Amino acid sequence: MTSDGPALRVYYSGNSYFDCWCTRWDEGNWDLVVETFLSSGNRDNLFANVTPGAVRELYNILGTPKYIDTTYSSGNTLKLYPQYGYGLSSLRQGRKVAVKNISDSFLTPNLFHVKIEAIRVNI
Repeated sequence: MTSDGPALRVYYSGNSYFDCWCTRWDEGNWDLVVETFLSSGNRDNLFANVTPGAVRELYNILGTPKYIDTTYSSGNTLKLYPQYGYGLSSLRQGRKVAVKNISDSFLTPNLFHVKIEAIRVNI
């Protein structure tokens, strides 16, 4: 990280959040893949506040999918917001997502590479 600051703010468990760099943001019609590097504390907080796979697909009368967090307590919902001034905010907008899968890899004792595979949920 540089002194310029992080490019992504991740809200979990209500108003709790952390800032991080976003190294990948791939978005389809409903899916989203985000990769980042996190300190061990932020990684632990994130993993403690998601339930991977707790998402269900519903359909409305128009046949378009609607996804919901099946924990019914926002226990699997993240809000991802690109921060202004770091390039990502000019390309992407904030998203509310339910985590399908989350994985990490150990880099150093205090640094992890984290990959979040998610589905956009309706507000």
